[in-house]
Amino acid sequence: MERGELACGLRSLRLRREVSGHPGSSSLGRWVAGAALAVLALISLVLDWNLVSDTGSIDFRNRITGARLLVAGEDPYHYKWLPGAPASWCDVYANRALPITKTTVSPAMLLLGAPLAALTYPLAQKAWLLCEWALLGGIWWLWFGLLPDRRIRIAWTALILGFTYTLAWRHHTDRGQAYVLLVYLFSLWLTLSLKHKRETSKWAGAIAGLLIAVRPPLLLILVPFLSLRRKDQWKGAAAGLAAGMVLPWLLNGDCWANYGKAMSEWSDVYRNDRNPSPGALPYPAEIEGVKLDQIARYAVQQYADSSLFRLLRSWGWAPVPAPIPLGVLLLALGFWFVGSRHRPDEVLLCGLAGWSFLADFFLPAYRNPYNDLMILTGIAFLIRAQPIPRAPLVLCAMALALGWVMIAVMPGTLWLVHLPTLAFLGVAITCLHPTDWIPPRLSGPSPQ
Repeated sequence: MERGELACGLRSLRLRREVSGHPGSSSLGRWVAGAALAVLALISLVLDWNLVSDTGSIDFRNRITGARLLVAGEDPYHYKWLPGAPASWCDVYANRALPITKTTVSPAMLLLGAPLAALTYPLAQKAWLLCEWALLGGIWWLWFGLLPDRRIRIAWTALILGFTYTLAWRHHTDRGQAYVLLVYLFSLWLTLSLKHKRETSKWAGAIAGLLIAVRPPLLLILVPFLSLRRKDQWKGAAAGLAAGMVLPWLLNGDCWANYGKAMSEWSDVYRNDRNPSPGALPYPAEIEGVKLDQIARYAVQQYADSSLFRLLRSWGWAPVPAPIPLGVLLLALGFWFVGSRHRPDEVLLCGLAGWSFLADFFLPAYRNPYNDLMILTGIAFLIRAQPIPRAPLVLCAMALALGWVMIAVMPGTLWLVHLPTLAFLGVAITCLHPTDWIPPRLSGPSPQ
C-alpha cells in the first residue's frame, strides 16, 4: 500500500513539473516580457511627446480656451477673438466666418479641463498628454483584474500597448482629444456595474450621471439600462448628473443654453458642409509662447471622417436631415433593448459597450480615427469569454495591423484610413449579441 502511494505521489509530482515547467525559467520569462512591454510603452510615449511638442493640439486648444471663457463668464461656443483681447482666449483654428467656435464639448467637460486651463498652453499640452497615458493605463488596470487567466491578461496588455502604435491613438494625442477620458469613465461604470455590489451602487450611479453630463448622447444607452437593471443606481446618477450640470452653471449661468444652441448650429453647419473662408486677421506671432504656424497646424496625422452623414453626402445626398440617422439609431437601440431584455446583465453590458462605439456614426458631427478608442470596452468584454471568440479576435488583430500601416504610410487616398474602423465596427456588432459567439461564459439564467 505504501509503495503504491509513493508511486502515485511521484507521478503526481512529475505531472505538476511538466505542467508548470521550471519555476525559475517561468519567472525569468515574465520579467523579460514585462521589460519588453515597458520599453515599447516608453518608446510610444516618447513618440507622442515629440509629436505634441511640434504641434498645436488643435482640439485641445479649443477646449482650453473654452474652459477659460467659461470660467470668465464668456460664451465659449460663440466667442470671436479680436486683437486686443487676451491671447489666452485665442483659438487660431476657429473659423470666424461661422457663428460658432470649434468648442463642441459640454460645459461639464470644459469644467473638468479648468485646472489644465490655468496653466500656460505648452505646459497644459504636456500635462494632458501624461493624463491621456494615465487614463489609458487606468482602462488597462480596470479590466486587467477581471480577465480570467494570465495569458488573457498578457494579451490584453499587448493589445493596449499595440493600440498606442496605431493611427487612432496618434491622431488622439496629436489633436489632444478626450475620448480616453470617456472610455475610462465608461469602463469604471461598466466594471462597477458588473460587480453589482450594494455598497458601490451609488458610486456607479454617480459616474453614470457624470458621463451623461460630460457626453449627453450617452443617455440613450445608459438611461434604459438603469431603468431595466440598475434602479439602485438612480440616486447616485441624479447626484452625478446634478453635479455635472449645476457646477458649470454656477460659474456661467448661460453655459448650457449656449451649448444647446451651438450644437444645433454645428449640426446645420456639418450637414450642409459649410466652410466659408474668413477674412484676414493679424494674429500675434506667438501665442502663449507657441509660434503661430505651430499652434495652427492641423494636418499632422492623416484622418478621414467616417460618420454616416459623411457617407450619405458622398453619395450625393446633402444636406442630410438630422432626424433620419438619429431616428434609425433610436429604432435600432429600441429593438435591441426589447430583444435583449431577458438576457443576463453581462450580455447587456457587453452590448452597451458595442453601442458606445456604434452611436457616434449616427451623430451629426465629425467622426475621426480617434473615436476608435471607444471599442476598447467591447474588446475587454469579449476577451473575458471562455473560449475567446475567434472572429472578433481576428478583426481586432486586423484593425491593429491596419492601424500600424496607416500611420507608417500616411495614405493619400482617404478611404483607406477607414479600414481599421471597419474592422472595429465588426467587433462592435459582435458585442450586441455576444452569446451567438461565446455561449459558455456570457450565457446564464435570465434575471428575475
